[in-house]
Amino acid sequence: MSLAVLKREDFLYQPCYCEENIWHLCQHKQFKNSCIIFIASKGGSFPMLNQRAMDNPSMPVYWDYHVILLVLSEKNTVLDFDTSLPFSIDVDTYFSRSFLDNKLLSIKEMPLFRVVPASEFITVFSSDRSHMKTDSGWYAPPPDWPLIRENETNLSDFIDMTNNEIGEVLTYDDVLERFS
Repeated sequence: MSLAVLKREDFLYQPCYCEENIWHLCQHKQFKNSCIIFIASKGGSFPMLNQRAMDNPSMPVYWDYHVILLVLSEKNTVLDFDTSLPFSIDVDTYFSRSFLDNKLLSIKEMPLFRVVPASEFITVFSSDRSHMKTDSGWYAPPPDWPLIRENETNLSDFIDMTNNEIGEVLTYDDVLERFS
């Protein structure tokens, strides 16, 4: 199937569970040679534009982390379930329309990008969803599908941008230089 005709509705999706959405997306053979990009910052949150969580796409959403898929091909393409931009979009357009200029941000708000091969991600990643639970219930309703590797979680290893053991952490400019 051509990337241009992909629709987010054709894949498993649960709001607020971007890491699981992307993990399931990687199960499709056409995406096995892709990369996962975990986006986070050293300050605990970073702004993103054109996210469906906001009514006004020009207003930033501050995420603690976000996860997208980078499909490596002649024209590298981003798949993001939560963008108000097209589900399948070229890297340059996605980055220029999704992130504020770093000059407008504090160092702690600047997004960093952990790039992990899809094959490694689907083998290594685990989540028990504990990051979504409170004493009084869920921050957001959990997906209907089973946990990814029950009774353990390593999500924090992926979103901790000081951890150099998984994938490679890049800056905004590094990502564009490598994948544009």
